[in-house]
Amino acid sequence: MKSVRHLTPPATVRLKRVAAIPERVRLMELGFLPGTDIHVMSRGATGGFLVAVGDSRIAIGDGTAGGLEIVDA
Repeated sequence: MKSVRHLTPPATVRLKRVAAIPERVRLMELGFLPGTDIHVMSRGATGGFLVAVGDSRIAIGDGTAGGLEIVDA
């Protein structure tokens, strides 16, 4: 399984699914839906990511990034 955690920004990928993580429902409400393009903009010093979905910019932690499974390129 490849996830956002394995990416080196900047990168644009397609979301395959949101794994069963505590933030799952909230992420889906924010637009993290299967088939959606995710733009990984940057990675923080502590491992978090800044990602864009549509017009929204969202900071996510490393654990959450690991739950965002992406389509193999």
